[in-house]
Parts: sequence; structure tokens; C-alpha cells
Amino acid sequence: MAAGLFTLAIMLGSFLIMAVGKAVIVVAFALMICWLGYVYTVLGYRPKTSKWELLPAMALGIITLFPANIGSHSLWLTAYGETLHCTVTSIETHVNRRSPNSYSNELRCGDRQVHYTPSMYRSAQKPGSEMDIVVDRTGFIPSLEPDKVALWRNLLLLLAVLMNAVFFFLVAWLPVREPEPAVEESR
Repeated sequence: MAAGLFTLAIMLGSFLIMAVGKAVIVVAFALMICWLGYVYTVLGYRPKTSKWELLPAMALGIITLFPANIGSHSLWLTAYGETLHCTVTSIETHVNRRSPNSYSNELRCGDRQVHYTPSMYRSAQKPGSEMDIVVDRTGFIPSLEPDKVALWRNLLLLLAVLMNAVFFFLVAWLPVREPEPAVEESR
């Protein structure tokens, strides 16, 4: 049960990382604590002699972040998002000392002004161009491109849950090998 709660906390943290802005360090620290709790709890499901689950638990705790992040963002915008047709009004340059500059757009979507930061492998659009964007009606999370909000992306959240459920089942129900007694040599 505790490992399941840690898994849910990891999934919630991966969703919140998009919404917290500058508090991302706090959420990342909380995610690390949840990950350590997850690993420690899973280790407690087996006898002390059995440690095969350590590396898979560590890996699965980290792997869970990615489908949970992508799936939860898409699922949220499926439920609370609306697609808007927008015109790019300007492009902003964000200068970074240690990495390449990044770019974002200001969009005019009917009577609404929307700030758009391109998702991974996307680039900011030139002023005057048109684009569609899915915005959160609640204003809780950033907007996405319409192709980033899809059923298969929503199902990634379910995949994260199922991966962990199968792992918990394996850890809890696989039989424990009894150590074989040492054979004494007779002289």
C-alpha cells in the first residue's frame, strides 16, 4: 500500500512539475524523497536475503516519471483544455548564459492574449503566422500543440500505473527461494 502511495506521489509530482514555475526545485526534491521512499518500501516487501528488486525498483521509479508526465499533461488538457486558433504577434528571446537561447511567442487568439512556449523539438513561430494551440481553461498548466493532446498520450498515464502494478505483483507474489543448507564434507 505504501509503495502505491509513493507511486501516486511520483505521478502527481511529475504532473505538478509543469505547473509550479520557479518552485520546480521544491517539487524535484519532493520527487526524489518519494522515489527513495518507493525504493525503500518495495525492498520491505521481500525478506532481507532477497535483493533482486532493488535495481528494478530504482529504474521503475524513474521511468514512471516520463509516461506519467506526458500522459497527465495530455489527459488534463483533454478534460480542461480548449483549442484556439491564434495569430503570432511577437517572438521573445530568453537569453541563457550556460545554454543556447530559447524563444517563446505571444499569441492573439480572438480576444485573448496567450503566452506560448514551444514544447520539446518545436520552435517559436514568426510574427504574423497562424497556429492552433490547446490552452487550459483553468490556467493551471501551460498550453500545448493539438497533436500533443491525444488518446495514446492519455493512455501513457495508464501505462505508468500498470507497469508499477505488475512490478508490485511480482515483488509481492513471487516465491522466495529458501537458501540451500551447506553440505558438510566428510573426511
